[in-house]
Amino acid sequence: MKNVKYILFLFIAFITLPLLANAGTMSLEGEETENIGKYSLYYTGAEEDGTSVKFEVVTNTNIKPSIEKDSAMSGKCDDSGCYLDLPTNYVVGEKIKVATITLTNTYYEESIITLTVNMNGSMATERKDIKLLAGQTTTKVRSTNANMTDLKLSVGSLDKTFDQNTMDYTVTGIKDTINTVTLTPSCDNCDFTITCPTGGCSITNKTKVKLETGSNNVAINIKSEDGNNNKTYTFNIYRGDIITSSPYLKEIKIKDCKLSPTFDSLNNEYTCLLTEDLKKLEISTLAEDPTAEIKIKGNEKLSLGENTITITVTSSDGENKQVYTVIVTKEEEKTTTKKVVTTKVNKKKNNKWLILLASLLALLIIVGSFILIFKNKKRKKKDKDDNDNDKGNDDTKEEENTVVKENTDALKILDETRKEIENEDKTDVDDALDDLMKTKKLELGDLDIYN
Repeated sequence: MKNVKYILFLFIAFITLPLLANAGTMSLEGEETENIGKYSLYYTGAEEDGTSVKFEVVTNTNIKPSIEKDSAMSGKCDDSGCYLDLPTNYVVGEKIKVATITLTNTYYEESIITLTVNMNGSMATERKDIKLLAGQTTTKVRSTNANMTDLKLSVGSLDKTFDQNTMDYTVTGIKDTINTVTLTPSCDNCDFTITCPTGGCSITNKTKVKLETGSNNVAINIKSEDGNNNKTYTFNIYRGDIITSSPYLKEIKIKDCKLSPTFDSLNNEYTCLLTEDLKKLEISTLAEDPTAEIKIKGNEKLSLGENTITITVTSSDGENKQVYTVIVTKEEEKTTTKKVVTTKVNKKKNNKWLILLASLLALLIIVGSFILIFKNKKRKKKDKDDNDNDKGNDDTKEEENTVVKENTDALKILDETRKEIENEDKTDVDDALDDLMKTKKLELGDLDIYN
């Protein structure tokens, strides 16, 4: 198998080498002056070339050549090459000028260019490396303009003449059998992006839009050369037939507020519950007639409670009208309730401290009372003789009963105070203790147990 390939290669080389050897040649002669290079292209023909010459010119950069045929030649040239007829008096083997090639560097940096001329399908090739200086020596001021100056459609037509200050358009006249349209915007040294903001359609090759049957929302965003300014133009593109002179909507969408019931073009009344503190809603509508007039009222300065929003649709001929009503109920935010609950919890914690302090005070009073009773009994025994023991015991018991009764009353008062503290959140610690002491006179100095 290898031998067969080798023999085939030798056969092809045997056939083509004589042709290449006898083929005509191309040559470039010229010079560079700063940012411009100008070169004459010469042709030396052979018997096999016939009476015409065809060649293409390519470069390895964005700098494209300008090609001009010589006056002695007939034929045509463009930016990529030439197809020329030789003069009738041309003698095979002579060197003749066929074209002039010019390269101009308009950029801000120096460029090194490889210029290649391929003759008759690369039967002969001439290549030249060229160095051109920068064409601009000062910094360019970038444009701040973000206006679209024109728009071309591959199919369909706009509902009005394009104007750079008009941002919304409708495109009609696209048959249902056509599923794509190419949009080609024009602008001043700007960049543009085409999108389908609401889904449905899709973008391919940057400018080609694949359409769904019916309405397709397309946006073209224009970005200025300096990158600081943006403008967005919107297009409602219809694929297939549309309903004209209709006053009905196909769709109502409200952000952050769900319609009830589900939208129906024949139903004109809806409700909507709004739980966020919004002054205005984002409302989008879609009419059956793309040229119908739509007016929205009542969507400004929404207040708590019920708000009435009306959407009035007037057909393009002005003869039919429909009014859709949306009752928006705006509720208070739930965060306020959460703050109140937090405050109550803190007050309950304060009540626990009040109860604890009151209980501690009661305990101290009781312990102090019993200590005084014990000391009093001891002193009484020393002062009285044995004959007065019975009477002394009776007096002591009476005093003890009095103290116990007063302590019991104090405990009842403390219990009542504790209950009042639990029921009334506004009583603080100092006021509760002061009322307790003043009302029942429980200071230790008021207990007349030493007399």
